[in-house]
Amino acid sequence: MNFKAQPYLSKQCGQTCVAMITGKSIEDVCNEINKEYTTNIYTDLQKYLNNNGYKTFVAYGDFQFSEVPNNSIIRLNKPDDSGHFVVKNENGIIYDPSVGIVQKYMSYYTITHYLKFEKE
Repeated sequence: MNFKAQPYLSKQCGQTCVAMITGKSIEDVCNEINKEYTTNIYTDLQKYLNNNGYKTFVAYGDFQFSEVPNNSIIRLNKPDDSGHFVVKNENGIIYDPSVGIVQKYMSYYTITHYLKFEKE
């Protein structure tokens, strides 16, 4: 998996995470999902990966980063209650499409979901 940056000031974090996983361009993923802005973990990201040769599982709850398995899209909740998607790769490295590789988030970023993926 190679890091990709989401377009500056866009709301394409979900599409960018999927682009990192599949190797497709962000533009292609946006076109195929048919969304230019925000995405949903179930109806957009999971469905897209399932339709493109991945086996997936979504977990919902209150998780720590150490509890999230590698090869997962993580849905973060920010202090303003907005959401953001990042990817934890096969080596446990967090790729945040808005800032790059992240070692640790501030404690006020919480995890609400993760989408585990595996190429079939």
